[in-house]
Amino acid sequence: MSQVTARQITAAKIAGRQITGTQIGASAGGATPVNNAFVSEWSTTVVDETITIPTQNIGTFNAVVDWGDSSPPETITAYNGFSHTYATAGDHTISITGTFPNIYINNNAAIKLKIKKVLNLGTVGWTKLERAFKGCSNLTEFTAGSTNTSAVDSLNGTFQNCTSLASLNVSSFDTSLVTDMYALLYGAALTSLDVSSFNTSNVTDMQYMFGACSALTSIVGVEDWDITGLNST
Repeated sequence: MSQVTARQITAAKIAGRQITGTQIGASAGGATPVNNAFVSEWSTTVVDETITIPTQNIGTFNAVVDWGDSSPPETITAYNGFSHTYATAGDHTISITGTFPNIYINNNAAIKLKIKKVLNLGTVGWTKLERAFKGCSNLTEFTAGSTNTSAVDSLNGTFQNCTSLASLNVSSFDTSLVTDMYALLYGAALTSLDVSSFNTSNVTDMQYMFGACSALTSIVGVEDWDITGLNST
């Protein structure tokens, strides 16, 4: 494995700024997850507002969704069927179990401001996380928790322009198949980060991975990254 420093990784075009390899304490994040569900918190501001969880038409969906209100859990097998109208305004905790291979907010103006937290990514058969939370500027906390991302091959723009994201725990991420980390955390509000669990042996693109992360001064784990596969251009 190629041993590198944070300064060398910056030179490899991960970010437009330099970050030291200072050690930080325990990984940031929320409470220990109690199940394998994908658990997230969303906000509505008016009565009868609809939350839509956008996805790509990739993979098989067979999920049970608990919308966090008085309605019964809903089984959904169509990739575009993740919508619910809330009778009251406020914060709603949505829990998804079963098979839910991707989420694709991708800067969607109608939904990107409504998600506030991911409390547990869950083991729901993830295959795609590229641009999953891109543009979610009200997302303040992300805890992968109990999850399995071993089938995910791209983290391109996953948290790009999540400008309020100050708490991120990705210690359970399996990145062994990931080839693309372009702009993964571009613009995040993080001050410290632990990426020591990342396997970067197959990654070819890390450009702007930490770009515009103006508050990020401490990062753990980059010194052990394998960057031998990075594109030279």
